[in-house]
Amino acid sequence: MFFVVSILAILMDELIGEVPSNIHPVVFIGKLTNFFKNIYIKLDSYLSGLYLLLSVVFVFLIVSYIVLLIITYLPLIITIILFALLLSSTFSINLLLSSAEHVRILLENREIFAAREAVSQLVSRDLSGLNQNYVISATIESLTENVTDSVISPLFYYFVLGFLIIIFNCYNHLFDYSYIVTNLNLFVLNNMQIDANRVVIDLIFVCIIIAYLFRIVNTQDAMVGYKTKKYIKIGFVPAICDDLLNFIPARITGYLMILSARILGMDWRNGLRIMRRDARACESPNSGYPMAAAAGSLSIQLIKRNHYILGDPIKRIEPYDIRRAYNLSRWTIFLFILFQFIILFLILIVMWII
Repeated sequence: MFFVVSILAILMDELIGEVPSNIHPVVFIGKLTNFFKNIYIKLDSYLSGLYLLLSVVFVFLIVSYIVLLIITYLPLIITIILFALLLSSTFSINLLLSSAEHVRILLENREIFAAREAVSQLVSRDLSGLNQNYVISATIESLTENVTDSVISPLFYYFVLGFLIIIFNCYNHLFDYSYIVTNLNLFVLNNMQIDANRVVIDLIFVCIIIAYLFRIVNTQDAMVGYKTKKYIKIGFVPAICDDLLNFIPARITGYLMILSARILGMDWRNGLRIMRRDARACESPNSGYPMAAAAGSLSIQLIKRNHYILGDPIKRIEPYDIRRAYNLSRWTIFLFILFQFIILFLILIVMWII
């Protein structure tokens, strides 16, 4: 079931796209964050960010538990579809790539003002008055950075917890894997008076919730994680947590982007060199890895004025570089998902042999 839910969630995102905003779980998280932010920001304390994070997590877990209780009474096929829908809401491949492609089309049609407006929805910076090169740079920066935030990180935690459950299960002999080839479930309880489907449902739901916990931290960092007078205190804890949770996924993204560049015939050696040289040029300890890898692989320079310069201007930046970054990002996401499924199958084969 773990495999089926994962595949179905990816297909849902690719074919259907985002869940409507009025029922989107991440939008709900944003509204919760805004509600508690208005309460805790009055404390004027660095602990206010901790209270904000714990309050949203607490409410979200209560709602999640109620959802789980309802789901357990539904037919298995409906449960799988709902789980896939919930998982697909933790990441955003279709929207991320299509947003960048939309900007490219606007720029190629010389609609610079519309392009600035479109990019302003993606980045937290003032783009008014910036020329085309800066708009292109901001688009590629946003696209490649969000490959980590919007795709790799939530799926990383979903898959990692799933792997750990399988491995833990093997060493503790809680389940019998002999049924795996003929049964849809990944696990079947052996010699225990507990319904196998219920246990599988609970475990997969926990994996999905872990992905949502990352989304809570990431959403709060996007909303209050700024070093301004207003948010410096309440945003401190969410920003630190986001940096910690993105530490491994960001580096995975960077190296997968280098591998993708090699597959696409781009300058992957330069990408590796630039990533190692410029990744730490950003204020964030994580965002520089995918952005610098992309800048080097595309042989362009990405600039955020008064903040950082990534890469060398080997070639002049142009709108079509957004499309090249699009292809690079799509391959990076594909390779990550592919490697996760390969790891999953290898673990299951080893468990079955044992």
